[in-house]
Order: sequence, then structure tokens, then C-alpha cells
Amino acid sequence: KKEPGSKQLKKVRKDGGKNAKAFTYKSAIRAARATRRTADVQSKKLHLPSVDRSPLEPPPVCVAVVGPPKVGKSSLIAGLIKNFTRQSVSNITGPVTVVSGKKRRLTLIECGND
Repeated sequence: KKEPGSKQLKKVRKDGGKNAKAFTYKSAIRAARATRRTADVQSKKLHLPSVDRSPLEPPPVCVAVVGPPKVGKSSLIAGLIKNFTRQSVSNITGPVTVVSGKKRRLTLIECGND
């Protein structure tokens, strides 16, 4: 059997053939920033305000948005929903209840001039 040459010996590394430098960060500063960011995101998830969902909640405050057609009633309600929930709503049908605080709920109702 023939012995491998110098090129073949260079290809076969002692660490099992894996390049250790290929799977690390290029910069230590970038690695520190990445770990700091993941730690910040995880701690932010822990500090989210908790909502008290006990059955002793007071009834929701009803807010009726009244006006003639084409003045922006739906846009106003959509903006309020986006402000409180950070989610956009495409179409609004019926009353919408939004949690505005730990123990406060708002029910938004769109009404015409009738």
C-alpha cells in the first residue's frame, strides 16, 4: 500500500477534518454584542407587564365613536387598537374590547349618525 504524500497529510487534519475557525465569530466585539442583545431580549420578555385576569374585573368602559359617513371613524378605532395592542386590524365589525391597563378594558363601538 502506498503512503500518502505531503499534500494529503495537510488535507487530513488532526481535529477530525473540521476547520475550527470556520464556526466562530470574526470579531470578539461582534460576539459580545450578539450575546448582550440576546440577554436583553430574554430579560425584556421577563419584565412584560402582567395582566390580572381575575374574574373580579370591572366591566369595560364603553366608547362610542359617532359621526357621519367617510369621516374616519374606522381609522380612529384602528389607530386606537394599534396603539394598545401593537397589532393592525384590517376590518372592524362589531364592538372591539381592548385591554388598556392591568385592570382596565375599553370597548370601542362604531356608530353612525342615526
